[in-house]
Amino acid sequence: MELAFALHDLDPLFLDLVFTDVPPENPDLELREIAEQAARLAETSREMARTDDEFRVRRIEASLRALAFRARSLDGARRPVAEELREVFGLSWTDPETDTERLHFRVDRSLAGVAPLKVRVRRYYERSDMPHGSAEGGLREALSACRALTLGESHEMDIDPLAIRWMEAAETLSLPTGPSPFYRYSGEGAGALWLPRGLPLRSSELNRLACHEGVPGHHLQAVVADREFQATGWPELGIVPLYGPRTAVFEGLAVTFEELVPSAPADASLRALEPVAARVLAGYLDGDLSRLDALRALDFEALVPDPHGLLAHADRFGGYALVRPSVDPAFRTALESLTDPGLSAPDRLARTLGAIREAMSPAELVQLLSRPLHN
Repeated sequence: MELAFALHDLDPLFLDLVFTDVPPENPDLELREIAEQAARLAETSREMARTDDEFRVRRIEASLRALAFRARSLDGARRPVAEELREVFGLSWTDPETDTERLHFRVDRSLAGVAPLKVRVRRYYERSDMPHGSAEGGLREALSACRALTLGESHEMDIDPLAIRWMEAAETLSLPTGPSPFYRYSGEGAGALWLPRGLPLRSSELNRLACHEGVPGHHLQAVVADREFQATGWPELGIVPLYGPRTAVFEGLAVTFEELVPSAPADASLRALEPVAARVLAGYLDGDLSRLDALRALDFEALVPDPHGLLAHADRFGGYALVRPSVDPAFRTALESLTDPGLSAPDRLARTLGAIREAMSPAELVQLLSRPLHN
C-alpha cells in the first residue's frame, strides 16, 4: 500500500479507485527505489504467506509485479507493449490478423452514398451528434435502460444511480485523463460520470457509454469492490491500481457490456475495425510506426473519428490503451459468454458479481466463467 501511494504521487494515473479513507504515510521514494522494493516484495510474498492466504497472496503478488513494471517504465526502461500487457495486465497480446479490405466493404455497405468512404464516415459521425441539452436527457435514459437490463427485479443490489457532472473545458486541461469522459467513485455507493462541457455526444454512443460507465460497468464494479473491502478489512482491497491485472478484468467487463444494447449496423461495422486500430497503436507504442504513419493508418485504415485524440490517449496511458478484450482471444471469448442471448439477466448478474469479487486477473476470469453456472 505504501509503494502504491508513493507511485501514485509520482504518477497520478496509477490508482484507478481508492476506497480507504486513511492511506498509509507515503515514503519519499524515487521510481527506481519503488521498482526495486516492489520486485523484492513480489519475490518473497509467497514465503511470508500462511496456507490460508493463497487468494490474498496471488492478488498482492500480481499487483506488486505490475507496480514494479510501471515504475521501471516511468523511469525510462522501454519494453515491448506485448511484455507490458503480459506483466502488468495479465493479457496475452496476439497481433490481430485483420482483413482491412473486407472490413471496409462492410462499412461501405452500412453507409449509403457515393462519396469516398472516409468522407461518408466523417459525415455519419457529424450527423449523429446531439445538442448538449438533449444529450444529457438521452444519457440519463440510457443509464436507466442499462441498469434495468442488469438488475431487473433483483433485490440483492441496492445501488445509487450514477450521477452526471459537467466540467468546463479549461478544467480538463489539468486532468491526467485529458478531455474525455471518466468515472469517479466518491464513496458510500455514490459515483458520477464526468463529462467535458461541449463534448459532442452521439446518440449512437449513449448506450455504450452508459453500460460501460454505469451499471453493469464501472459504477457496479466500484460499489461491489468497496463492499468487499469493507467486509474483509483487507487493506490492499482499498485500492484498485489502473496499472494492474484487476483493472484488465474491470475494463474487459465494461467493454463487453457495451454490447448489451444492440448497435446500429453502421456502428457495428465501424467497431469491427477496432483490431486495426489496436495493431496501429501497438506499432506506434513499440516505435515501429512514426507518429505521422500512425495518424495516417488510424485515419484511412481504422477509420477512427479522432486519430489525434487516440494517439494522445496512447501517449498518456501507454499499454493501457490496448487493454480491451479484443487483444486476448481467450479473455474475449470468456467475456462474450456474459452477453449470450440465452443467459438470463439474473444469471448474468450473478456471474458478473462473481467476476468482480473473485477474478483478480484475466486468467482467473477465464477460469471462473468456465465453471458450470450453478456449481
